[in-house]
Amino acid sequence: MFHKLLLITFLLLSSPKGIEASKVRHGNLANFKEGQTVYVIQSQKVYAEMEPYKTITKESLKKGSARYNILIRRCTSLYKAALGKSEYSLIVEIDGVDKTLHKTEDVTKTIISLLTPAERRNKNYESLLYTF
Repeated sequence: MFHKLLLITFLLLSSPKGIEASKVRHGNLANFKEGQTVYVIQSQKVYAEMEPYKTITKESLKKGSARYNILIRRCTSLYKAALGKSEYSLIVEIDGVDKTLHKTEDVTKTIISLLTPAERRNKNYESLLYTF
């Protein structure tokens, strides 16, 4: 219990003011410098554009079912691969940044554009991790 409290305290003290550490989707807060642009993303919009997620909604798959879990893992792998290939230093969920303290730029459409051409070229989603 004490270790968890110590970890939470450390994270709160080490995080730059106005950025929630739990909302960071890519990058490292330790490397963030004040005045640097914080790139924000709406993850739900990115997931909604992925073929595996469209299959989940089309088939009305229930959370926790085997097929749902397989497809959502594919989505997460694609999402992480796209974020990694984007070359942005710090990407945070849109509601995880105080926009009055930091300069922000929305990169949701850019990340979606990284996914779409690869999905059209190849329907084997595992191999998409290597085609960006």
